[in-house]
Amino acid sequence: MKQYFFFILFVFFAAACNKVTTEPTVVKPSAIKEDTSNLKNYNKDITIVNWNIEWFGSSSMFGGNLDVQEANAAKVLKYLNADLYGICEVVDTARFGKMIRNNLGDEFRYKISFYPTSVGSQKLAFVYNRNIFRNVKVRPFLGLSANAYNYFAQRFPFLLSADVVVNGKRNVVNYFLIHAKANADFESYNRRVNSSIEMKDSLDRYFSGQNVMIIGDYNDKFNGSIYQNRATPYQNFLADANYNAITLPLNTDGFQSTINYSNSVIDQQMISAGMNKWFVTSSAKIRTDVANPVPEYTTGTTSDHYPVSSTFRF
Repeated sequence: MKQYFFFILFVFFAAACNKVTTEPTVVKPSAIKEDTSNLKNYNKDITIVNWNIEWFGSSSMFGGNLDVQEANAAKVLKYLNADLYGICEVVDTARFGKMIRNNLGDEFRYKISFYPTSVGSQKLAFVYNRNIFRNVKVRPFLGLSANAYNYFAQRFPFLLSADVVVNGKRNVVNYFLIHAKANADFESYNRRVNSSIEMKDSLDRYFSGQNVMIIGDYNDKFNGSIYQNRATPYQNFLADANYNAITLPLNTDGFQSTINYSNSVIDQQMISAGMNKWFVTSSAKIRTDVANPVPEYTTGTTSDHYPVSSTFRF
């Protein structure tokens, strides 16, 4: 019996050794949810976009035709040709997912926040090239904070952490998508101030020295405030050399990130100092050129915000 046991053990061991020396089985991307072993490798600069898509798919809140909004949004996304999108105000998540699948193809994946949970609420979403952004993990940031729940109007920042694999290099980057409290009254302004304080305090504590990018609808300017031109709610970030507000140069007369308010930029991007080496200088842009694929863009058939983009060379 003992000899038979050792014989079986030997056969099993030999088979295992033989398996190691053979070519591994190639798993098709469609067979697994997040494939990281059979992907394209790109040599290129990457483009990051944030865009408030204005009550996407909401029949009660969006003022236009929802099918036209979807068709135009798809045109904009394809035109921008970005590698990662941070999208605010997704209401109809099924419609949004269908739009991404039908228009951006198999290279792209999307993650939508599960919050706020109320019917008709505005959710946050990331859309990303799965060949470049690998080992993707998403979660709410500050999701256990009752104060942040109030400050961000229930829309906690949405965090996507990933290995950015491009140009033969791999770097971990944390992307935070925010949709700050809207409106130009004192209470809303004060909530933006407090949300900025709590977010920076948490970033400094838990993400110090890491690669961080904060994109989205800040709902306020960097060169003042939409509320009585007070100090920007984000002064705490601007005063810290550990952060670089890359859209700050756009916060000046002549620029606007919405179709209705001139000389007012409220859609922003910011990076941690460690990402300065990758940021392509002066690449941050407000994409008013989306009128090329959608000539009637300024009439509000798609969104009342313009996308904002920037370029990085890893």
